[in-house]
Amino acid sequence: MRRLLLLAVACLLLAGCARPVSSEFSQSRQPFCEYRGDPGTQMVVLMAQAVPSASQLPCVKLLPAGWSMSDIFVRNGRARFVLDSDRVGPNAVRVVLQPACQVEGTGVTRVPSDEPGTRRYEQIGVVRPQVSFTGTRFYLFPGGCVSYQFEFKDSEERAGPIGDVTLALSFITRDAVRNHVRRSTDGRAELDPTEASSR
Repeated sequence: MRRLLLLAVACLLLAGCARPVSSEFSQSRQPFCEYRGDPGTQMVVLMAQAVPSASQLPCVKLLPAGWSMSDIFVRNGRARFVLDSDRVGPNAVRVVLQPACQVEGTGVTRVPSDEPGTRRYEQIGVVRPQVSFTGTRFYLFPGGCVSYQFEFKDSEERAGPIGDVTLALSFITRDAVRNHVRRSTDGRAELDPTEASSR
């Protein structure tokens, strides 16, 4: 079943090769929290399969003006995407999903989380030449961890771009994605192979 789902997703991702790629189709290949009123996109499904233990999946709720996505990468055990900014530079935020993060250490502080079901930690990095701000935000949850790795370049701005990122990024539960895959395929495919074998 998992192979069938991967095959189905791959076909959907490649379908645009036969015709001009519309902005709507392009959106389906990016990790948005919602697409056509349904939870997640094809890319979010692939991210869920890359880290099968993750109970939460990072996604983009809404891109503020001046921000764009790039460098979307998924492999076994890890998924990432990047947010670029016209104010604080390319690669301004690297979002990484993996099974676990090491958060103990100097400069790591636990703070109240703005995302339900997660524990949030902040680490302020060093300021380097040509880089005005670096830091990492960690969200820990059952089965996984997401880090937001900030690197703002050539700008005195900090609060505004960080606020943009907080508004732009969010999470979708694995359960929501699993249910959507099952519903949209009329039960022919499952997000997780264990779900398929137990039915």
